[in-house]
Amino acid sequence: MSPWRAAGSSLLQAWQAIPGEFWFTLYVLWTVGAIVFIIQQRRPPTATLAWTIALLTLPFIGAAVYFFFGPRRLKRRRLRRGLAKTVAARLNPGRQNEMPATLADRHWLTSLARVGSSQGDAMPRPSQSVRVLADGDATYAAIEDAMRAARRQIHLEYYIFEPDDIGRRWRDQLAERARAGIAVRVLIDAIGSKSCDDAFWEPVVAAGGEIRLFNPPRLLRLKAGMLNFRTHRKIVVIDGLHAFTGGINVSAGNSGLSSGGTAWRDTHLEIRGAPALDLQVVFLEDWLYAGGGQPRLMQRDRMLIDTPADIDSWFPEAPPGNGPWVQIIDSGPDEDTPDIHRFFFTAITSARRRLWITTPYFVPDEPIMTALATASARGVDVRILVPQTGDSKLVTAAASTCADEACEQGVLVHEYQPRMIHAKTMVVDDELSIVGTANMDNRSFRLNFEVIAAVYDREVTAELAAQFEADLASAKPVGAGTRSSGFIPRLLANGARLFAPLL
Repeated sequence: MSPWRAAGSSLLQAWQAIPGEFWFTLYVLWTVGAIVFIIQQRRPPTATLAWTIALLTLPFIGAAVYFFFGPRRLKRRRLRRGLAKTVAARLNPGRQNEMPATLADRHWLTSLARVGSSQGDAMPRPSQSVRVLADGDATYAAIEDAMRAARRQIHLEYYIFEPDDIGRRWRDQLAERARAGIAVRVLIDAIGSKSCDDAFWEPVVAAGGEIRLFNPPRLLRLKAGMLNFRTHRKIVVIDGLHAFTGGINVSAGNSGLSSGGTAWRDTHLEIRGAPALDLQVVFLEDWLYAGGGQPRLMQRDRMLIDTPADIDSWFPEAPPGNGPWVQIIDSGPDEDTPDIHRFFFTAITSARRRLWITTPYFVPDEPIMTALATASARGVDVRILVPQTGDSKLVTAAASTCADEACEQGVLVHEYQPRMIHAKTMVVDDELSIVGTANMDNRSFRLNFEVIAAVYDREVTAELAAQFEADLASAKPVGAGTRSSGFIPRLLANGARLFAPLL
């Protein structure tokens, strides 16, 4: 008998020699431990019950899925985050902590703005200007012009940064700007931008720029949540007062010049003035979080050393703004309250005349679905625009069941036909519009770090409403019961929806 076979036989005999009482005791301990652990997480009862059943019936598989994908709150580096907020509050002049007078006489806007700021986010601030950018090429051109005009700093934070013709063009421009003495800082998500390795960024680093990865996986340290807790934010801040945010990543797939008619339809905002400082705050917190090792409470000096040397110039005094009022709201799994979810819910329930939503991933949770149905029942014109075919078959299948349910509740759902629509926008009546990075799904609400810009302005809202109507002209309505009634398609779609908490 070979040595390998002999060793295998010995292991099998040892395994068979373990008494059944041992395995029963081990399972009982696992059962008690799993139940106690799940209950302590204080999730909704349905989620608690679902995870408990998974861990009890499929102990090994359930534990592995929970470890790597489970929707736990991220125990973020609280000292690092606290320092970032302290520094930002000290150096961010003119922070608006009171209700703007221009909103105070409109009760529903006042209430909504307070919801947005109740967990520490900024109140609305007057901008110098807000520009809607409705495709990738216009967005890239505007950002590249801003980078060329930078005098002190260029800060970028992206979920996806591809090493294609757009990404290489940006990298080379960033390297040139760094050689010119501009402080260049780039923060990219370790999973979303995994194609950009150290060799890709070497020209920027060699020129003096800094590159950081957000929440990189650490297999050897068995770090939990490796595939969750991503920064899904798209933020550009130039010299503190010129900023961009929205749904557009750095990828040739968003460029009509590079991809032709298949380029994704998306929306971004260019913001000048005081609200840009609030996006700078979000970037600062994530930048500090992504730097260095895991801090402990006694390592405060290390955190201070990690603070950028030019931090005093990050928050210049904002000139008077006569443009739209803008409120920056961010959220992430490190927070006890999902701020963007609360803001979306309140905006939906506050709508009086119309509620037009564009989202590429429509897998809302029960509160949002109920809010949409209730708004429709109140007589609000509720319309939702989604892509006919998304970039994820699983999400597309789950979203189809959500769209059918919404239609049954009186909501008008339309599927955009020409290509993938990736915009994340909301038009509420005539005075409020929202553009950001958050999708209408649990991943954006509770698992990813997201940011949105709420614009309290009639002109911007009218422009986004016109863009919605233009997109709607290339869409087809979804009617309740119009999809395939075959057993297999329905089974697959309903099965996909079971993964909604992870989508």
